[in-house]
Formats: sequence, structure tokens, C-alpha cells
Amino acid sequence: MTLADTQHQRLLERLRQAGDQPVAFAELHAGGIDFPATVVSELQLNGYAIERVYDHRRLVGVRLLHPEPRETPAAPRRRRRPWPHR
Repeated sequence: MTLADTQHQRLLERLRQAGDQPVAFAELHAGGIDFPATVVSELQLNGYAIERVYDHRRLVGVRLLHPEPRETPAAPRRRRRPWPHR
């Protein structure tokens, strides 16, 4: 298990424990997660539904909307057009 995997698991565990309550980035950092905003973004790219929570336009924290990642369909293959050589 890599350091990134450990960070991902730690953050997911903390968000699952919090339930519907937002968890502040400072709290995640104090819990041993280096660069929690980056880890949240990586998890979102991997299909986890994580919401940033705001109060009067001020970021309060993040919360996990679904405990498991959503199924992400494979991107359709793009057809390449041949470049006209001159």
C-alpha cells in the first residue's frame, strides 16, 4: 500500500465517521492527512461523491455523500481524423 493509498483510506474513514456533518480541512490535516484538499480531489476523480460545504460563502469543510464510489462509464473512444500531410 502506497502513502497515497493510506491517505485516501484515512480520509474516507474520517468522512464516513462524520456521517452528514462536514469535516474541516484543518481537522483532516491534524488527523495525519497531508494536503487534504488534494486527497479530496483525487478521490473525486476516482468516483467518490464528496461535497464541499459552505456557510455564508465560507468553506466549512467536506462531507461524503455516498460511502462507495459511483460507477464511472468508460469514456467513448474518440476517432482520430488523419492529419492531411502536405
